[in-house]
This record gives sequence, C-alpha cells and structure tokens, in this order.
Amino acid sequence: MRYLVLDTCAVIHIIRQDKKGQDCLNWINSLNTQPVQVISVVTKAELLTFSVIAGWKANKIKFLDDFLKGVTYVDILHTDKNLIDNYKLIDCYSKNKLPDSNGNFKKGSHNNIGKNDIWIGATALTLNATLLTADKDFDHLNGTILNVQRF
Repeated sequence: MRYLVLDTCAVIHIIRQDKKGQDCLNWINSLNTQPVQVISVVTKAELLTFSVIAGWKANKIKFLDDFLKGVTYVDILHTDKNLIDNYKLIDCYSKNKLPDSNGNFKKGSHNNIGKNDIWIGATALTLNATLLTADKDFDHLNGTILNVQRF
C-alpha cells in the first residue's frame, strides 16, 4: 500500500482518541510499509467545521492542526481528469447507472452517497489507495470500486 486516504469520520475518531480511533491507529501501525496518509480537501474543510460545531477545546484543536500539517491533501480545484472521471464513476455506479471496472453493475437498489464522500472516494480511487473509514457510507463500493477498511 502506497497511499491511505482517511475519511473524515476516521480522523474525528482518531482525534477523539476513542476506541474506533485507536483501532484505526493500530491498523495503520500494523502495516508493513507505512503509507502516505492523504485526505481530500473536503475532509480538511469538514474537520475544521466539525471542530467549531463540536466546540473542541485547545488540546483537540492543536491535535487537529498538527494532524493537518502532517498529512498530504488533494485539492479538487486544480485537479486532473482522472479525479473528475472517478467522481462520475462512483456517483453513477452508486445509482446503478455505470458498471465497475469489470463491467458489472451494482446489485440492489441505488445508494445515496454524499457529495463530499464521493470526492473522498474519488481521491482514493485516483491514488489507487485504501480508504480508511469508520462509517458505512462506502460499503457498497468495497471490493468493486474501492478497497475500504472500516472500523
């Protein structure tokens, strides 16, 4: 694994230092080769917004600031065609309108996935990275479009 894309909820759990956050860190630390940790710029925006809404105190704000200094983030403003195409693929695949790379359409009803989550997933797909998350939003993409590690 060369890159690891972190979903917003995974980072929040890490900063809260709760069980899911510790599970995420333990899993990252268990990897033989430490990946470059990446976030989408939308994750950065969500984290900064969440810190205000949740009323985080100085120690968590410092942890977040330190985290953001140590992680690479992918901007969606000056991006290449691959990221845009991967956004389209994830959004359309989730709605049963496009097949995966093997030509298979998703089974079952369509999945509603938030626009920010589509950007996060497209970032992981573009980098051929595992996506680390703590929620079920990407489950329908795991093993077909993305490699998802959920805690």
